[in-house]
Amino acid sequence: MSEPTITRQTGASSSTQSRLFRFLQQQVLKKRLSSRQLTKKRKHVEELRLKEGRDHHIHVFYQVDDPYSHLLMQALKAVETNTTARLSGHLTRGVSGNNNPEPELLIALSRTDAAFVAPGYGLQFETGDYMPSDTAINAASVRACALVKDGALPIDELIDLGNALWSGALENTDYTADALSAAEAAINEGSKYQQELGHYAGAMLHYEGEWYWGVDRMYHLEQRLQELGVYGKSLFPRREVLPSKRLSQGYQLECYPSLRSPYSAICFDAVCHLADHAGLELVLKPVLPMVMRGVTLTRTKGAYIMSDCAREATTLGKLGFGNFYDPIGEGVIRGFSIYPLAIERGLEREYLKSFMDGAFCEGINSLSNRGLKKICERAGLPWKEAKTYLTKPGWGEALEQNRQDMYSWGSWGVPSFRLISPDGQVLAQAWGQDRLWRLAQIIDQEHDH
Repeated sequence: MSEPTITRQTGASSSTQSRLFRFLQQQVLKKRLSSRQLTKKRKHVEELRLKEGRDHHIHVFYQVDDPYSHLLMQALKAVETNTTARLSGHLTRGVSGNNNPEPELLIALSRTDAAFVAPGYGLQFETGDYMPSDTAINAASVRACALVKDGALPIDELIDLGNALWSGALENTDYTADALSAAEAAINEGSKYQQELGHYAGAMLHYEGEWYWGVDRMYHLEQRLQELGVYGKSLFPRREVLPSKRLSQGYQLECYPSLRSPYSAICFDAVCHLADHAGLELVLKPVLPMVMRGVTLTRTKGAYIMSDCAREATTLGKLGFGNFYDPIGEGVIRGFSIYPLAIERGLEREYLKSFMDGAFCEGINSLSNRGLKKICERAGLPWKEAKTYLTKPGWGEALEQNRQDMYSWGSWGVPSFRLISPDGQVLAQAWGQDRLWRLAQIIDQEHDH
């Protein structure tokens, strides 16, 4: 196994940022991502809404071939009778271009992921390997264009459309070239409007300056609308990320984190707690950050990720998130070069936690010896020995193997997880800290099986 190829991109995906840029970025994000700033922003937009005489208005962006959009429609059927806010619909093309570096993997993963999480939310999604053809997707687009007009959001009809698409019922459906052209125009118009508002994905909800992704972020919107007095009881609360049962010995939880992943940083404590609580062996398999593997990141996507993580961090009790000193490039290389020592000492957890907490919550500069020394020593690694690893080769071979392992089962991003039984059977696999609650449910089911 050879060392991974490290790309040094420019632009929004730059891994060669100057230290001045990193410092200025830290100051901006520390203020922008604070809970105080979010509260202030929400108060301002609400005052503006009242001044302009606008009603409470939620924009829903529906992508016909997006499994998460189908789950969202099912959830909104309950939501629309639970709120006095107005819902309006828009068609969107969803993630594309530089926002979607692995399109084939994305649709396959989202399809299996939707089937994986649907039961946990009390929703429905067809199991199996069926993927709609272009013909079926075009037919669905034509029907969606006829349904979603001038802000209309006929939820029942869209649910029926999703059921037809994902069951294969649209494979032999006819449509005219003019109808398809009109559908494409409507999707382009909706996508353009979504871009103007500041996003790029399907299954998105937008309310007064903030974005909420599908059912997984519904609870944030519910809480906000409740505070405004326009929503009833919470229908989709944040699920418990700890199982109630403990498994026998031999079960493993594989975790694929990265030193520059904000989602890895905010959930790492919860991952460790879940593993310990359930009696699982936690197997850590870190990988290089996406942008150091040649995966591009747009500024729009980066901004959404950080703002989304800030809300999630608050829910998870991860204090200080947003005091971010970007380790991308040199900081990550230095950090991972010392990781073999952490393995030798059996301090992988402590070291990864120390590094990610330092980067995302404490503003520690891992590009400096002073910063990296603090990261190492509080993790139990003596700096005198740790610094000798900064010039040792070979640290990247294991990271590259981890990346290949992760790709082999259909994931390319972090944090990703696999729950493995004592006999080597993969009981569950998922991408994202959003899935810890579902893993907890699977653990309880496995215990009772």
